[in-house]
Amino acid sequence: MEAERLAQLGLTVQEGAAGPEVVLPLHRSVVNPLTRRPVPAVTLALAEELLIPVDPPELVGLPPLAMDAVTEAPELEARLLADFDEHVARLEGMASQLEALGLQPCVDPGSLEVRAETQVGGLRVLLGADKQGKIRIREVHRAGAMLRSEVGAPFALSQFADAPALQAHLLALVVEAAAPGSGIGYGELAERFGPVARVPPTSALELVSDFTVRGERYRFVAARVRGRTFRGLLAGPDGKKWAEHFQLEDFPGVADVAARALGVSPGEISWLEGDEP
Repeated sequence: MEAERLAQLGLTVQEGAAGPEVVLPLHRSVVNPLTRRPVPAVTLALAEELLIPVDPPELVGLPPLAMDAVTEAPELEARLLADFDEHVARLEGMASQLEALGLQPCVDPGSLEVRAETQVGGLRVLLGADKQGKIRIREVHRAGAMLRSEVGAPFALSQFADAPALQAHLLALVVEAAAPGSGIGYGELAERFGPVARVPPTSALELVSDFTVRGERYRFVAARVRGRTFRGLLAGPDGKKWAEHFQLEDFPGVADVAARALGVSPGEISWLEGDEP
């Protein structure tokens, strides 16, 4: 029904890899301020009456828009680009705040996200700013191997008076991430709470699967965006191997994704800390 309503508003609805998508041509001239790459259109995933920007990278991460708040395509474009303009205007200020807290920020030219790296408790911590003005720990590494991704809740830099205050906050967040065996297996959760237990539609949810292939260790992480929409990441010793948004019912499984991304057979995957997903 949502797809039919969007089509009636003059929006192009197509079936994407993760479900229905809306392609919105932009009538205003929009360019990436760093690469000068033109942005002619934006693709939004339709999930539980929300429109979520999923392409191009410059607009991914902007706040989702409620379906019932959209009455026509020009209004949707205006709201999206207002959020985009606000994000671009924040970039310099966000970078300045990170510098004042002792970090060396950079702006990813493709995604237009501010990033920074620091050492916390002997761990390499990668920070990233979202497009809503908050910072989050994107990845935690030890000796070249990623331990966790998307650690803790997003936070505002304004709450820290100086660099030691920020470092103390980061240390508190990464201690649990670095602790061996600190996670809870979903098999145990199902055993304790039963097969009919459910996760509420808006609750945060993250799943982690560790495995090795040909002597190299990899980690797959899926973080819930909203409802049945997830953001997946597969990373190894030399960085990111795969990253996509997907609908839960369309996900083929960690083994399938890993095998395709790494160019190996599923039989070459050895699962760590639990049974095969």
